[in-house]
Amino acid sequence: MSFQKRKINLLEPEGAYFERPDKTPVKEAGPSGDGSEPRSKANSRKRRGSRKISFFFILLIIIFSLGAKIISAGNDSFLSGVKNSYLLRQISNIISPKEKWLKGEKDDRINFVLLGMGGEGHDGPYLTDTIIIASFKPSSKEAAIFSLPRDMIVPINREYRKINSIYSIGLTGRNKNGGELVKEILSQTFDLPIHYYVAADFKGFMEMIDAIGGVEVEVERSFVDNQFPAANYQYQRIAFQAGWQEMDGLTALRFARSRYGNNNEGSDFARIKRQQKIIIAAKEKVTSFDTLINPKKISQLYSIFNQYTQTDLELWEAVKLFNLGKEINSQKIITQSIDDRAGGYLRSGIALSGAYILQPIGGSYDQISFLLQNVFEISPQNNEEANIVIQNGTLLPGLALKAVNHLNQIGYRVIRYGNAEFQNQEKTLIYNYNEDNPQTKRSLEAIFKSKANDNPPLEHLAQAVAERWHMRDANNQLEKIDFLIILGKDQIIDETLELLETIPPELLAPTSTEETSDEEDQIEENPN
Repeated sequence: MSFQKRKINLLEPEGAYFERPDKTPVKEAGPSGDGSEPRSKANSRKRRGSRKISFFFILLIIIFSLGAKIISAGNDSFLSGVKNSYLLRQISNIISPKEKWLKGEKDDRINFVLLGMGGEGHDGPYLTDTIIIASFKPSSKEAAIFSLPRDMIVPINREYRKINSIYSIGLTGRNKNGGELVKEILSQTFDLPIHYYVAADFKGFMEMIDAIGGVEVEVERSFVDNQFPAANYQYQRIAFQAGWQEMDGLTALRFARSRYGNNNEGSDFARIKRQQKIIIAAKEKVTSFDTLINPKKISQLYSIFNQYTQTDLELWEAVKLFNLGKEINSQKIITQSIDDRAGGYLRSGIALSGAYILQPIGGSYDQISFLLQNVFEISPQNNEEANIVIQNGTLLPGLALKAVNHLNQIGYRVIRYGNAEFQNQEKTLIYNYNEDNPQTKRSLEAIFKSKANDNPPLEHLAQAVAERWHMRDANNQLEKIDFLIILGKDQIIDETLELLETIPPELLAPTSTEETSDEEDQIEENPN
């Protein structure tokens, strides 16, 4: 049965939304930092010795923490643990993890979903404010982060629900496991196996950032948010100045959660980028030498993780994953957001029920699935900064611009676009002018589903295109072109198709900043 014909229910769990008073006091609150300790100045010989000692301490901490956790759970749990040899199995797997395979490791891709929420004591405690699919490729030490907006709808039980409600729904289901339901729904929706989940609340997030001594993050542009949620349904003012800053846990949380900032920081896209910055900065700090040789810090992080997170990672899996992933270059982590920007994958609208939603363009998740499944293959290579020209070979206005926006979002560089001389092209053509960009060639073939032609006709030679379009560089030489793409009718998507009928998009704001109040606005933050 088509989902377009199924019953729609976008109602969030009761108590998720509350109305604010129209006028509320505003109190001042700015960012703060804690000043991380300087890095160790020890020489390389001492460091090599310290690495061996630190691993011994880390291993002891993990073993004793796990043992204490089992014993403290009561006699029944302890005897059950001994009977099933759980503790011994975990210890043996930690000592020789290479004999065990992580889920997805044999396929050279391990996928996680990372979830952030308010947690106990907050309104809508299990509605996920942050949903991120993270992928790791062990063979090349590559990693990718995809941020999904909380208002995107996904199919569940023959209905469509906002993705931020799935975890909460799972907790009330038969198995009472929100993380497993999120994994299941994402795997089915995007045809991508999700192997593990990690869910954390805001308090745990702040304590983890504080435990590693804060994070260093670059604020791209200054902004002010006068509507940041405070206690008792009030607002507070937060502000950030452009430049590199040391952020403690509370400041990092405010930076990651701000939704109503000025200076182009009030969209979901801007917020997602800030969240990705925090995650990458935290990864860099956790895997730093200073952290790894500090048993007290490792013990503290482990305690916080146990207290504030839920995951299906076993202890040995977490240890092995850490060892595999600590060599990831943070500067080369691929970051993508699934959003409603120009050239993006979603369209915004107000459902007939009044809910603000984001749904896939053209009524299909195929484009999003393709990006998720092939991110390591279609992402541009640092050493292949190819110059791309795009022409619209159809009569559909704006098709070339849509393709430009789409390629820019992935990370490719389009130096010129416009209409082709003839606009009756049925199938998209790709002309490759040299052999300097093999990865880009394969990626463009995959993106546009067309085989590249290495022998273009005379009228489509690179020099002819540059001359016809008067393309010259700073030295008045003809611009170098690596690829010419002439779009055909096979690239046209019927954007009027919807999974769920909405109010016309032109009646909405151009970004995905929600106009409706929700549970996030009511979360109380206690700096203490």
